[in-house]
This record gives sequence, structure tokens and C-alpha cells, in this order.
Amino acid sequence: MEVQPRRRLKRSPPPPSPHGGRPVCDPDGDDHISALPQDMLIQILVRLRCARAAARTGVLSRRWRGLWAGLPDLIFRDLPTGKIIAALDRVGLPAAVSLLDIRFPFFWSREWGKAEDSSAKSLLRAAARVSPEELVFILPWSSAVKPGRPVEIAMPCFRRATSIELDTCHLRLKPPPAGELPVLERLSLSGNIVDLGTMISRCPRLRVLSVTFRDADPDSLEAALASLEAAAALGLVVSLLRINHITIRSMRHSMGMYNIGVARFVSLLGAMARLSPQELVLTQGYQECYNVDLPRFDRTTSIEMNLYAVCFTVLPAGEFPALEKLSLEGCTIPDLCTLVTRCPRLRILRAAIDNHTDNLTVHSTSLQELYLDAHKDTECQGIDIVTPLLKQLNLKVKADMDLSVSIATPMVEKVSLRLSYTKFPLLFGFLSLESMRLETIECDKYKDGGLSNINDQEGASLQPPRIHVLVLNIFPYNIFHSGAALLNFADEMKKLLITNFSALELHLSTKGHVLGALMLRLLGMHQIRTAVQRLKVILSEWCRISQTSKCLEKCLCNEPKNWRSQSISLTHLEEVKIEGFSGGSSEIDFITMVFRWAPMLKTMTIRLAYDIKQSVIEACVMNISNICLMYPSVDCFIYPNYYGELVWRTPIKLPFF
Repeated sequence: MEVQPRRRLKRSPPPPSPHGGRPVCDPDGDDHISALPQDMLIQILVRLRCARAAARTGVLSRRWRGLWAGLPDLIFRDLPTGKIIAALDRVGLPAAVSLLDIRFPFFWSREWGKAEDSSAKSLLRAAARVSPEELVFILPWSSAVKPGRPVEIAMPCFRRATSIELDTCHLRLKPPPAGELPVLERLSLSGNIVDLGTMISRCPRLRVLSVTFRDADPDSLEAALASLEAAAALGLVVSLLRINHITIRSMRHSMGMYNIGVARFVSLLGAMARLSPQELVLTQGYQECYNVDLPRFDRTTSIEMNLYAVCFTVLPAGEFPALEKLSLEGCTIPDLCTLVTRCPRLRILRAAIDNHTDNLTVHSTSLQELYLDAHKDTECQGIDIVTPLLKQLNLKVKADMDLSVSIATPMVEKVSLRLSYTKFPLLFGFLSLESMRLETIECDKYKDGGLSNINDQEGASLQPPRIHVLVLNIFPYNIFHSGAALLNFADEMKKLLITNFSALELHLSTKGHVLGALMLRLLGMHQIRTAVQRLKVILSEWCRISQTSKCLEKCLCNEPKNWRSQSISLTHLEEVKIEGFSGGSSEIDFITMVFRWAPMLKTMTIRLAYDIKQSVIEACVMNISNICLMYPSVDCFIYPNYYGELVWRTPIKLPFF
């Protein structure tokens, strides 16, 4: 049989490029992407968001070389000044650069940082030659003290710039020596700013200004605030006024702190209030305590003050009509309730309660986030919070058992409530309760697997699933501590606003007391045994001296005597973690009881205490493995400590045939 030769199929020629030149599928020339028009190649480089990465594409072929110089956005990250200047010199003029974004790397030595400061002046001049429409120029912040006088840098005249963000760190920033910035509309300055009034006068079309003063002296700061006030009267919007430390060079304290005096501070604070920027941030440390009046900010929407030892004793008569966010750290306001009522639009409040305030009262119809710290020396007597729109509550309180709590927050979603006791009340008669805390956290159980275990209701996926965690800090009662009273723990938990917590975390220092009887009493409470799904027990190093430290002969920790045979039903408990496990007989008894009490238990993780002997580790593994043999459905893991590798785990279960 004669075999006919195969016929070679002829391929049709590739279609010509619609833009001329080589076809897109030229088999003898460039690849598909390199054959695209230059405008499309530049769009590809734009999406790299980095001029350095765009320049590296020149190794692909000649077609890519030099294309980066035509990018509308030039972004340089963590490059030495010399390389950036060389790159800007390659940009042809006239350039059509929309954005020039330059951010320097963090410097580690004083000498290298000083060299970078000096070359920053040359780099700004090179940037002015390119004349972008938007400029971002950020020098790194460092706490290193550089030798010599600070480098002075004058802002060049950017003829086409409509927006400039300039952070010169420790450099002395001066206005342009001559000429204007004719089209500049938005300006953000940060650093050691000199003669801000002249800077504003060189920007005839400036509409929005954001300014951050670092280590400004009072005289220059007063002059700058006066210039800002005059410009604001003509229509300038000061979006941000941030003042980081007001310094007096001639009065430097040996500890590095400065004291400008209460009269000067009141004068500056009044100038800030008259200016009333949209956002005010004031940070200062003082040697003396200042009692001053709080001025009224008519147009300010956000106030953040971190002032050491400042107390605003007198409030203004009128309202803060625009204020939406108020954060007071280090400083206090005795009459916080009155201040809140004078802020009708307040949504976020962070404040510390004055030491002489016994009752914490907040009533607001607008608050959505509330962070209060009443955790100082004064003992809080009462809490009265009525916030119908509140979604997040963070409260720290130091009080005694007689604390009265009234919290009405029907829409609250996240809670962090810490109650510390001043007199360490007795829990079950032999242990002291130092503090209890309720935390709302996102439940990682559903992060990866979706919401399969949650009711498929409309909008359920809009909010991440959360759980409430109850944290208790318990330590042995000090017999030399007088005044401790017996605590009704069931009534005390009602002060926590939320009782349906699903996780319990215990920080225990038993110091020779029987662990199993304590856990029987604690886990047997109705609020705990009917709700807890996760249990975490952290045993402190005090537990490891149980062999040498013994409790009294008739100690209540061993009550009831038959606690080993008692049984409770933890029907929802699925996960148990124990840290600081030392392998004592009391701890082994507790593990045995947990297995018996929790029929739905799935996993148990045990991390052994530090510095225990190898023989103790082997004994722990043997004892726990013997217990696990009776409960094959539970996965058990044993680790030596936080950083050690797995010592033992439940044998892998074989499928049943």
C-alpha cells in the first residue's frame, strides 16, 4: 500500500497592526506585548506604581528602554538621593508629570542622615525642574540627634503644582526666596517651619492648608498662628493644625523636658481656639501641673490632646457645634458629663477621668464610640452611661464591690470592660479576685470557612462574627491584707453588661491550693457552664512551688471533700488550652475532670511550664496519654513551652472498615 505524502497546511499571514508598524503576532520580531503601541506600554508601566520597577523593564528589549521617563506618575521609594536626581535629569522637558512622589529610606547613622539632608536641597530643585502637578516629598523621621546646625531648605517655585505635601523632618523649611507658586491650591507642610506667613503670601490661590510644627518655639508659633488666623479670615481652610512639642531652647531641662509656663500655654491655646482648624492635634510634656480653662472651638471637628498633667477645670459656656471626635490623653476634665452635653455632634470620645471624680456619667444621643479610663488612684463609686447609638465601648474602672453600674447601650457591638478591685475581695473564701475583664473579639473560627455555621440571614456576612471573652485574674489571698470581704461572684458578673460570653480565660496563681476544687466551683456556676465553648487556663509560676508551699489544714480550697467525684455538665465546651502546666497531682486531677465534664470536647492543648526537668515531661506525657485513651474523640497536643516543638499528640485515628 502506497502511503500518500502529507500535505503541508499554509498558515495565513498575521494581521497588520491597526496602529502601523510590525504586526502584533510577528513571529520573527518582538513578543506580543512589546509590539503594542507606546501609549499602551506606558499604561502597563503606570500600574507598577514604582519608577524603579518601570526602569528595570528596559532589560526586556530595546522597545522598553527609556519608556519610564514618559510616565505621568513618578514614584520613588527608598532610593538614595543621587539616583533619584539622576533619574529626574533623564525626564525630557517639557514634561507632563502629574505626580512626583519621593519617600526616603530610614537612615541609621547620624552622618548618613546628615548627608541625605544636605542633598535633599538639590533633589527639591531637580523636582522643581520637572514641575509636577502634584508633589509628595517625605523625609524619614528619626530620633537620632544629628551633629551641627539644622540644614535650612527653601521651597522652590513649583509653577504647575496644584497640590504639595512636604515633610522635611528636622530640616528648617523656609518660604521661596522669590516668586510665587501661582496655581497651588492644597499645601501640607510638616517639620521645623520658618516664617509661615510669608509662605502663605507666596501662594495666591491657596485654599486648603495642613501644617505640622515640630519642636517649635513659642515666639515663632505665636507668629504663625496669627498669620493663619488672618489667612483664615480671608477664606483659607486650615484642615489640620498639629503641634508636636513647644520648646524653649534656653530653658532646657536636664531630663529633656521644657516648661513654657501656664500663662504662655493659655495664650497659645486661645490662639488655636480662635483659628479653630478642622482638626487639632496637640502634644506636649510639662514638668508642672497646669489648671487651665478649656476654650471653645467653633469650627473644629476633631480635637486630640496628649498633654501631661493638664487639667481643664472650667468649661466654656457655649457649645462645640462641629466637634465629632474628642481625644484627651494625659489631661483630665472633672465635669466630663457637662462637656459631652455641649457637643451635640460628638461621635467618638476618648478621655481619662479626673482623680477626684467619684462618679462616671456620660449621657449622649450621638456617641458611637466611647473610650474611658477611670483606672487611676481614685476609687470609682458609680457608672451611669446612657448612649442609645453607641456601637463600641471601652471602659477601665478601679472600684470596690459596692460599685453601682447602670449602662444603657442597646446597639453596642464591641465591648472592652475592665474592672479592677481596690481591696481584692475574696473569691470562694480563699482566693482574691484582682480584676475581671470582658472583651469582644472577632471569632477566627469562621474566618476561613465562611459563615456556614451562622444563620443564613440577609446581611449576616456584612459584620464579622464576634465572641465575648471573660478574663479573670485570681491570686492567693494575703493573710496580712485586712479589709477583704467575701465576693458574690454571680452578682458581680452582672456588672459586665454582657453575660452570654462563650470564652473564659483564667489567670491563676494557686500557690499550693487545690486546683480541681476551685475549677469545680467556678465552672459549675450557671452563667459559665451553660455558655462557655472555649476555656483557657494560664497557671503562673507560683503553681510550681506547690510541693513546698501548702495551704492551711482546714483550707476552703479542698471543699467539698468529695470534689473528685462531683460532676457538672459543660455541654458547650469544645476547646481547652492550659499554659504553665507543671504536672502536679492537682493539675492531673483537673484534666481528668475536664474530660469527664465536657462530652463535646474536641481539642485540648497543653503547654508545659518553663525549666521543668525531662523526667517531669515524660511523666506528664505518660499520665495524659493514659487519660486520652479513654476519650479517643479528643485531639490532645502537648508542647514544652511557647517556642518548643510538639512533644506528643493523640495517635492518628484510623478509619473503621
